[in-house]
Amino acid sequence: MSLDLTQNIRRHGFKRLLLAVSGGLDSICLAHYFICNKESLDIEWLGIAHVHHGLREGTADRDAEFVEAFARKYNVPFFLKKLDGEALKNAEGSLEENARDARYQALAETFNETGDPRLRGDDKARAIVTAHHAGDQAETMYMRLRRGTTLAGLRGIQATREMPELGITIFRPFLNVTRRELLAYARENRLEWCEDESNDDVKFARNKARHELLPHLEQECPGAGEHLCQLAGLADRAYTKVIARCEALFAEARNDSTTLSLDKKRLNKILREHADADLSEMFRLWLSEQGLRFPIGFFYSQKEPAHVKIPVRAAYRKRSIAKIGRTVRICEFNSPEEAQKFVSCE
Repeated sequence: MSLDLTQNIRRHGFKRLLLAVSGGLDSICLAHYFICNKESLDIEWLGIAHVHHGLREGTADRDAEFVEAFARKYNVPFFLKKLDGEALKNAEGSLEENARDARYQALAETFNETGDPRLRGDDKARAIVTAHHAGDQAETMYMRLRRGTTLAGLRGIQATREMPELGITIFRPFLNVTRRELLAYARENRLEWCEDESNDDVKFARNKARHELLPHLEQECPGAGEHLCQLAGLADRAYTKVIARCEALFAEARNDSTTLSLDKKRLNKILREHADADLSEMFRLWLSEQGLRFPIGFFYSQKEPAHVKIPVRAAYRKRSIAKIGRTVRICEFNSPEEAQKFVSCE
């Protein structure tokens, strides 16, 4: 692995890391790299966690045993979390998304159950590390472009992701590392890994993109995967500048409140001053950064100043927005029913 990778990991300043290891090539390389470079990376504590989703018979147990043996070989604390596979299959929504959400929940719980008091709580020096690499980034970008996305979506997978609802940070240090580099690293260090047969099942959208769609695109346009990763980097830098500009604009209208409350008069003044521009998407992106996401087009109207249309009362999932007196209140509730009840004046 390159010196740039080491410097980038140190720059983030994480000291206590729980490595999410499935047993596949990517995560085994990740675990080996962090274990062997623990001192040079200034890491104080390392643990390995494996999540057994309960979705595969036989090979899932093999993978768990393999990762446990790997951790034992390098004298690293090992943690196993088993999930209810049937519950994941029967839950509403995508199985892929349900499994991912449950996995992060399990990893967060593992971090808080290690028994070491230093590893509990909202500690900025700790993180859960996953082995997402450049191939995963290219797949994500391709899938988002196919279904349609915004500037926020064009950023792709982020190197760090705060998950305050779980009290953890996800760290993905290998986003610029290609699968070819991982294979070379594994061979150089004589590493073994497990192959998950479910990764070949193209009925799952990501597997189809990985095994069929992206290879076809690469054949037609050599270097397409690399270009998609570059696009994510460009979009991320642009997004940072846009959000900084949004903060400078809309923060002026923000009231001192426990919920997001905007002064209607000041907000209208801002919109009138920029009536020659369309601020609807900037307003939506700014709200998303506050943790209040609304769909594309939710605030769009050519009839309003700067094209921003603030509904008098509207709800979207667990969020609501309402004009009340001199303020615009935007709230997050525990359920869609509570959000709807609020906008219905009940």
